[in-house]
Amino acid sequence: MKRCAKWGRYLLVMHYYKYKTMNRLRLTISILTLIVLTISALGQENSIDHFKVKKNKIDVYFYDPFEALSKSENFSSKSDKEKSDALDNYLHNHALYLFVLNDAKTKDITYFCIRGNPEKVNTKMFYKVEVIQGVTNSPFNPNTDSYSDKVVKVIDKVNCGGTLFENSAIFSKPENKDKVGNGIQLYGYFRRVQPFSEIRTSMTSIIEQYLQEK
Repeated sequence: MKRCAKWGRYLLVMHYYKYKTMNRLRLTISILTLIVLTISALGQENSIDHFKVKKNKIDVYFYDPFEALSKSENFSSKSDKEKSDALDNYLHNHALYLFVLNDAKTKDITYFCIRGNPEKVNTKMFYKVEVIQGVTNSPFNPNTDSYSDKVVKVIDKVNCGGTLFENSAIFSKPENKDKVGNGIQLYGYFRRVQPFSEIRTSMTSIIEQYLQEK
C-alpha cells in the first residue's frame, strides 16, 4: 500500500514537471516567434513601383515620414504647431524616396536618393538627389545606413516638394484618394498632396541624363 502511494506521488510529481516544462517550451516558442515577426516587420521595404529606363530596371522605395514620426515619443499629444515643426524637421533631415537603378549590362547598382536638404529653408522645394555607388550592404536603407563616402554626385533640382505625398499610407485609403494632387488642412496649414507621377517623371529624366553621361 505504501509502495502504491509512493508510486502515485512520483507520477504526480513527474506530471507536474512535464506540464511545467511544456508551458515553458510554449512560452519560449511564442517569444521567439514574436521576435522573428518583429525583425521581419522592421526589415520590410516599402516598395511602391517598378519600371524600366532604357532596358535598365528601376525599383522605387518610399520611407513614410508619418510612420516614423508616429513612433516618436508623445508625438500624438503635441500641439499642431509642434507636429508641423517635427514633420518639417524630419523631412529636411531624412530620405524620402529611393530609386534603385540596376544596370542591364554591368549589373552594377546605383542608388538615387531623394532626401531633404537642411540648408534649404523658406521653400517647399528643399529636396535634393544623392547619387550613391559602391554600397555593399543589402538591403540598403539611407535612413539607417552610413553612406556619406559613397555619394558620387548631388543634384539640387528635382520636382519633389512640400510635406505630403501620395505614397503615404494615409492616402492609400479610398476616402483620401481624391486629396492627391489637391490638398488637405493639416496641423494648421493647407498642404498639397504631391502625386507620385510628378516625382517619377522628374526622376526618370535625371536617371536618363545619368545614363547618357556614363
